[in-house]
Amino acid sequence: MLDDIVRAEIREVVAVHGTYPLRFFSILDSSGSPSLDFETRNAEYDYIRAETWHSLDLSDYRLWAYSDNADLLWWNGDQTILMDYRGSAFISIGVRPSQFIRLVAMGKYASFFPQDLLDP
Repeated sequence: MLDDIVRAEIREVVAVHGTYPLRFFSILDSSGSPSLDFETRNAEYDYIRAETWHSLDLSDYRLWAYSDNADLLWWNGDQTILMDYRGSAFISIGVRPSQFIRLVAMGKYASFFPQDLLDP
């Protein structure tokens, strides 16, 4: 059921922002490309759920996107988690993925992303 909720939100993100929002985020969906396939990427990053560097319970989260900098974006129907895996940092935000992309486009969470992300 969670997968269905996340997939519905992914469809909303794609409808509003496209498959590559801000030329930085790759949205996962059913795809012939393993790097963009929802099931494949969630299985590939499943090990992160049990890692000890973070205090998150990711058991009810699904990966819905990743950035060009390898940031991982998780969602559970209530919270979006932006995870800088390489930097061992994360923030949890009480918004849907489509709202998250909108907020990033407005300049929120700028400290997590490259300074030129919003440059024309």
